[in-house]
Amino acid sequence: MKTVFLDLDHTLVHSTDARLYPPPEKYDFVVTSPNDETKVEFYVLKRPFVDEFLKFLSENFEIVVFTAGNKMYASAVIDQLDNRNLISHRLYRNSCTLINGRYVKDLSRTGRDMKSVVLVDDNPDSYELQPENGIPINQFYDDDEDEELNKLIPFFQGLDSVEDVRDAVKVYQAALYGEEEVEDIK
Repeated sequence: MKTVFLDLDHTLVHSTDARLYPPPEKYDFVVTSPNDETKVEFYVLKRPFVDEFLKFLSENFEIVVFTAGNKMYASAVIDQLDNRNLISHRLYRNSCTLINGRYVKDLSRTGRDMKSVVLVDDNPDSYELQPENGIPINQFYDDDEDEELNKLIPFFQGLDSVEDVRDAVKVYQAALYGEEEVEDIK
């Protein structure tokens, strides 16, 4: 089975820290996370189509949320986001590799075959160790018209017939960046 690693913040949700900002006009839920000796509230807005996207992926792939967020915060968000238990595993900041002060998601440490995994992330630094497995996505903040997750579904539908997902990622990245003529992968 192929595995889809999904970033959390700015990919699936956007969170607002109540210590730093007033509550936003719109949000889907609030989570409270311990921070040192205090509890911090976060107002969380789900990206449009996130529920449909997770359901679609769960029917064909193993889903792992891989975030550079701390475990207490991210776990609380994922608990609310995944009320249907579609996400198989969770990886947090402690699973990242620190490179030059940046948290990098080293997929080779996950025990999965690199020809069967992709990472969807808004930060290309996150997949710098395996760029051939990275699916870039625009950052999400609060756009009700955002279609990014919906636009990814055709890509994932095509992975059924691909032996090495890195071939499909290469074509997807080329189309996204306009680097070369794109052919359908069959």
